[in-house]
Amino acid sequence: MNSLSFELHAVSPGVGDQQRFLKIAADAWPWLDYIHIREKHLATEQKIQWAHSLLNAGIPSDRIVINGLCELNKLEKHVFIQRIHWGQSDMATTQGSSLNKSDRIRLGISVHSLHEARVAEERGADYLFYGHVFSSSSKPGSKPRGIYALSEICSAVSIPVIAIGGIEPANIAAVRAAGANGAAVISSIWTSDNPESAAAALRRAIE
Repeated sequence: MNSLSFELHAVSPGVGDQQRFLKIAADAWPWLDYIHIREKHLATEQKIQWAHSLLNAGIPSDRIVINGLCELNKLEKHVFIQRIHWGQSDMATTQGSSLNKSDRIRLGISVHSLHEARVAEERGADYLFYGHVFSSSSKPGSKPRGIYALSEICSAVSIPVIAIGGIEPANIAAVRAAGANGAAVISSIWTSDNPESAAAALRRAIE
């Protein structure tokens, strides 16, 4: 298990509602380590515009993660971008053995198996998302991978592993015990009647 502190990531739900996303992010960010812009339907410049809206709301640049930006060599003009996250399809389209040659950018990869985790680490990922660990409203009808599988991933790699899928305050302790270095949430923040309280409850469970 990596010695880094336990991280809390909030991943946008991908529904394209920028106004609601910005309102919730502005309310909840003090409790969160990272806010992910995961809007697959948006073009690169639109994702960057969403990131600028977070900056303008007072959210620090080092807490903003943009998902799916694969052309790292084209991001030099956007110096505020420090955090990128990729799925397996993003990684597959990237040429070369090393994924990330920039010291400025922290790169995460979503993985769903031990093989994918090892490949992502070997190619230079800085951290991994693994899941879904528990039953999740974001993955209806899909069997969760479970705590044992999470523990296996955490033991097999030396970079931080962030658990995702069905995370709530009641299972944070189990995720930590499995060796994860953090947790990522979607619906528990973005569909909550009180997102700020939901984020605060997750932070209390971590502390």
